[in-house]
Amino acid sequence: MGLKGYIHDIVEAVVTTAKGMRITARYGVDPKEEVTLQYPEERWEIPQGYRGFLHNDIKACTSCTMCVKVCPVDCISLEAVRGADKKMVLASYDIDIGRCMYCGLCVEVCPPKSLKHTSGYEMASVSRGELVLHFVPEDAAEIKARVARQVAEAAAKAAEAAKAAEAAKAAEGSAEPPKPAAGPPEPPPATEKKE
Repeated sequence: MGLKGYIHDIVEAVVTTAKGMRITARYGVDPKEEVTLQYPEERWEIPQGYRGFLHNDIKACTSCTMCVKVCPVDCISLEAVRGADKKMVLASYDIDIGRCMYCGLCVEVCPPKSLKHTSGYEMASVSRGELVLHFVPEDAAEIKARVARQVAEAAAKAAEAAKAAEAAKAAEGSAEPPKPAAGPPEPPPATEKKE
């Protein structure tokens, strides 16, 4: 490398530094061109369609397990039991946002649209257990026990109603005299034709 190449490198370094400093000076001098946001107090507006943390409206959830089946990283877990009215009752619904990759597949397949992405993105923690979101506040064992009691009570009521109906039928059958067996219908009287 000769003297000409050495001078060329020095000129190129000065020109590129001047370009960079021009942009820095413009943002530093012009107060309208602020790019720094005072983060904890101020926040950028979240764009439409942003996929943040997941939220499930458990009142609308039908426990269909579609979200669990479609999740590629198995971050959603759900337990449900069949209630007395033959509908599924949600016992537990948990989402591990530490494993979630925010792909949105679970939101797309949710039939009642109870599962949605929120605009939340802040959830720093020191342990992985804090990253598991629990949507059912009660303990799953308590819910299962309560539903089992309701199912047993409904079955007992149905059995009592069936016995009462059977007893009423038997009482009705003994109170009425037996009906004669129905024979073939009598033929209509013959009519004479006039000629």
